[in-house]
Amino acid sequence: MSDMQNFDYTGKDNLDIMSFANNYNNFLTELVESHAPKTGTLLDFGAGTGFFANRVAGTGRKLVCVEPDTLQADEIRTKGFDAFASSEDLADQSIDFSYSLNVLEHIEDDSAAMREIFRVLKPGSFCVIYVPAMPCLYSSMDEKVQHFRRYTRKELSGKLSNAGFDVMNCRYADILGVPTTLAYKVIGSKSGDVSLKALIAYDRVAFPVSKALDTITHRIAGKNVLAVARKPM
Repeated sequence: MSDMQNFDYTGKDNLDIMSFANNYNNFLTELVESHAPKTGTLLDFGAGTGFFANRVAGTGRKLVCVEPDTLQADEIRTKGFDAFASSEDLADQSIDFSYSLNVLEHIEDDSAAMREIFRVLKPGSFCVIYVPAMPCLYSSMDEKVQHFRRYTRKELSGKLSNAGFDVMNCRYADILGVPTTLAYKVIGSKSGDVSLKALIAYDRVAFPVSKALDTITHRIAGKNVLAVARKPM
């Protein structure tokens, strides 16, 4: 993942605001925990400030982080985790489970990043990927936080398969986020800023409903797409 080295992330204020989205963050934590092993070495690929690493780390397993932004990597280290600028610093087949939450869209050569995750995972190990979905939703917020793309379900599944993974599940998430993001695209901030008040209101009122509706709409559309993939034995 050398293309992520010396990366300067400009959307940290939006990242900090997202920490207040309790239902959303609990959903992502549960998503990771439901697939992570109880022992072994876990990799947070694109760990940011270590927000989810701090939530996922538990007794009996080690968690390491890949984070190219030097300031955020320093913050990760203050939380007691190893932080590497690149996955190239990790040995082949040294990781028992990996997750990457809203990261691959920041990487121009995302296919190379998926191949790196595949390389460091042990055979039979799983990874969880969560990314923004639906190119039609691309807005000033995506521009601000340096997104190269938003994914379709078919695109994410295809790229993971091409990297060598068996894709166990790939589905859309947060259906109510689609009209909300479209509205932001049309009438929202052209600077890409996120309103903390609006975010908390959506998280408390709409997100739980959206999560329930996803059981019906997950093949059709959603603000995000998630995949669970396995490295073959």
